[in-house]
This record gives sequence, structure tokens and C-alpha cells, in this order.
Amino acid sequence: MNAPTTINDIVFKSAPEKAKITDITVNSKPFPASGVNGIIIYGIYGTGKTALAKILPDAIEKSKGGTTANEHFVSCMSGSNSVSVIQNLTARASFVPLSSHHYFILDEVDMLTDNAMKQLKAVMNTPSTIFIMTTNHINMVDKGVLNRSILVDFNAAPASQWLPVAHKVLANNNVTNVSNASLEKIIQTCNGSARQIINAVEALCVNKRRGGMRIVKPVPPSPPTP
Repeated sequence: MNAPTTINDIVFKSAPEKAKITDITVNSKPFPASGVNGIIIYGIYGTGKTALAKILPDAIEKSKGGTTANEHFVSCMSGSNSVSVIQNLTARASFVPLSSHHYFILDEVDMLTDNAMKQLKAVMNTPSTIFIMTTNHINMVDKGVLNRSILVDFNAAPASQWLPVAHKVLANNNVTNVSNASLEKIIQTCNGSARQIINAVEALCVNKRRGGMRIVKPVPPSPPTP
């Protein structure tokens, strides 16, 4: 199954959490505003936080009348180099953006060192910047960064929320006659992991196709005509 490309392809935990994003991307909520220019998507592993983070820059830019966002993706890693990573963002933020804002995606932002996190707070004060961050450990993110951000709870969604995705996988594999109850049981075993849910439903499709295959016994050759 292809990676999500729009907000509607994303499975959210709840309608209120989805509304936090859609309010920004349809421009019904001013953003950035009042010193808040960050979005922190937090939750357990595998729920699709990074997928959503990658979609947001273009979605936000289009809501502001632009087309393509000027974005920079950083996969944060622990260690001394995280300070130089933030210094690099600071240098980028000093230039006039090619789109309405500079968009910075910081994947696993909690991995930054304390010094890097302090510098992140400072660079978030730069005009025309938007920071989109993901984390599995919201408690490890600096309070100053939290204060400058909209927090989006991206923990496991109820199994019923995944049914449209599951049915899309079934349709792509030409598999029918699978009940929602059966799908929900499969989804619940995956603990909210998007990867595991899609893999589990695809495995179901393989099993369904295998079970539906007819085994044709070879016909023995006719005896030779005397």
C-alpha cells in the first residue's frame, strides 16, 4: 500500500486531535500566532507520526496561498552533533524563505541534547519559521519548546478507525467477504502500529487467496488403444 499523501489518508486517534491539524491546514485557525509556531506529534511507536509530519509542510503552505513548502527534514540523533544540527537550522532560518515560511521537520526531537534543546527554543523565535516535531517521549521535550507548540496526541487509534484503510487493502487485493468484526480483531493485536496493521491485513489477503485456490489433481493418461 502506498504511503499517505493527504491529511485524509492519516488515521487519527480521535476527531478532536484531527481537528487540531485540519484547523491549521484549512486556515480556520491562525498559525503561527501568539508565539506558537510549532506542532509536536507525540505517541507510541509506529502510529504514523513521521508520515503526518512529512505531509504537513505542503498542506500548511497551500492553506496560505502557496504551492510547495520550503522544508528541511532532520532525523534527530543523540550525541554531541545535535548542537551543530540546530546551528544549521539557525543559519537556514536567517535567510528569506522561498515559500511563506521555513518549514523544519524534526523527527524524534526528544533525542536532542539539553544544549541543543535550549538552542531550539531560541531558533523557534525566528520570524517566518514553522517547526513540525515528532516524539515517542513527550516528557523528554523541553517545556519551552512545548510552550511554543500545538500538541497532537498520536497514540493508538481505536480499531474501528482503521477499518477504511483495511478495506482499501482488501480491495487492492481483490479480497471480499471479510467482516468488520474479523478485521477489528486483527487490528487490535497490532497495538496501533500502522505498519503492523497493514502487514496483518495483507497477510490475511494472502491467506484468503491461498485458501480459495482449487487444487486440481492431475488426470492420469488414458491407456493406449490396443
